[in-house]
Parts: sequence; C-alpha cells; structure tokens
Amino acid sequence: MRTASIARRTRSAMALVAGAALLGLTACGADTEETPSAPAASSDGGGTQEAEPDPVSEATSDGTEDAGGDDQDAQGDQSDGTDAAEGAGERTRIMLSTDLGLDDTSGEGALVLGSDALAALLADPFGGTADCEAELVLAPGAAPVHCLGPASIESTEPTQEWVAHVVMVPADSGFQDGSSVAVLFSTGTALPEEAEDLLDEDVTLTGLGFGSVYGMDPLSAEDVAAGTLQTLTSDNSYVPVDKMADWEDVTCEDGLDFAQFETVDCAATTADGTTWDLVVAPGTYVDNDQGLLVGIDRTSDD
Repeated sequence: MRTASIARRTRSAMALVAGAALLGLTACGADTEETPSAPAASSDGGGTQEAEPDPVSEATSDGTEDAGGDDQDAQGDQSDGTDAAEGAGERTRIMLSTDLGLDDTSGEGALVLGSDALAALLADPFGGTADCEAELVLAPGAAPVHCLGPASIESTEPTQEWVAHVVMVPADSGFQDGSSVAVLFSTGTALPEEAEDLLDEDVTLTGLGFGSVYGMDPLSAEDVAAGTLQTLTSDNSYVPVDKMADWEDVTCEDGLDFAQFETVDCAATTADGTTWDLVVAPGTYVDNDQGLLVGIDRTSDD
C-alpha cells in the first residue's frame, strides 16, 4: 500500500512537471508569433511610420519635370522668334526689263505685251515659269498687271506675287530728247506709294548694281549721292547715260534704308551748270547685284 501511494505521488508530480513544461512551450510559442509585429510599432511620435520616398524615383521625376519645363521654354522662345520673323516682312525686290522684243515701228496705237509674253519676260532671268493675269498696255499710266513668278534663282516655281508696271527709260538719242517704254517688275501686290515717282512719264529710269552687300546697312545722303553719280557715269548701267551729259556732281536730301522701298530726291549738276532733278530708290534687283535705281526728270531744266 505504501509503495502504491508513493507511485501515485510520483506520477502526480511528474504530471505536474509535464503540465508546467507544456505551459512554458505554449507561452514561448505565443511570444514567437507576436515578435514580427513589433518593428511596425511606433516611432518617436507613437504612430505608424510612413515609407521613405525612393531617391531614384525622385531623381527621375525631377529630371522629367525639368526637361519638360526646358522644352516648354524652348518652344516658347521658338514661337516668339517665328512671330517676330512673320512681323518683320521682306524687302520689295525689283527687276527692270528694257528689251521687250517688240517692233515699235508700226505707229498704230500703243504697243501691247500679251500675258504669255509678259510671263516669259518675268520668268526668263530665273530659268523658271510664270503666269500673268492679263496683257500689259505699253503706255504711260497703263494699269499694272498682276503675275505669279519665281521667288529667286534658287526657287523657280511660280509662287511669288509680282506686279508689272510700265515705266520709261532714256531714248537712244538721249533722255533730253525723249523716252522709250520698259517694264518694272516689283514683288508684292502693288508698288509702295512712297516710290510712285518712278512711274511718272517724265521720269526716265536707269540703274546699276554695286555688290551683294550694298545697302545691307542704311546709306547716308552722301553715300546715295556717290552711288548715284557712279550710276550716271558708268557705261555698265541698265541704260547708259554717261555720254548723254557731262555729269559733274550729285547731292541728295536724305539717305536710303533698303528695308523700305521709297525714293529720295537728289539733284545732278553737269559741267555746263545745268541741274537735273532725280528720284533715287533702292536697287533691290533679283537678277543683279544690289545697287540703285535712278530716275531722271527730263523736264526739270525747263
């Protein structure tokens, strides 16, 4: 009986030890499961920490925004430049045609240059094509004719607006004796009002090219006078007048800015003391070097 009682006590003690061990294991398991949640707990303020931004993502985002801003700025600058270019406009360019290829010996009314012949006259220096709306009556004061022709030697398609005007050039015997008809082509839809003196029937035209950079900067009155005297005394002018008078001196009232197609008043004096009134315009020739277009008023000595 005593042995059995000891055995029961021994089994009871062992059961208590086993139970305690199981309780310890359970407690350890609970601690192990809760451990991962500990780092997600608090920062200094006791709240949940937010994830820090990715430096690579920030750099990429900033770079893209900066590039976009630069692109927009560049586009803005380009737009401003385009607007300025469109607002600046372009110089009036001219072409003086003195050889019209017509027989003027019939004496029956005013000569007429047909639309096809007028277009050929415009297109020929460019080696391109042109189209004119109507015939041009070769008489002082005749209505101008609108054409489409090449814009330059490099662009020979008929895309540039031109106007054909009847003008006068010195007669072979001298500007004092009379004049012959010629055609002045100018770009645009009309000759600028400030240059309409060139169309006066008493003004006979000639001109001379000096060089590709002539007139790039505004010319002073003295520059215009010197160029005009050279035009009058050169045998290379469109219509040479060097033998028609003994030209001695030229004075001009103002200078010329080739950005504006207008005339300036000048006066030429010959060796015998005669004074001839002149009108001088920029020689913005498309088929020659830049120079001057000079009109001599053949009635100014009356």
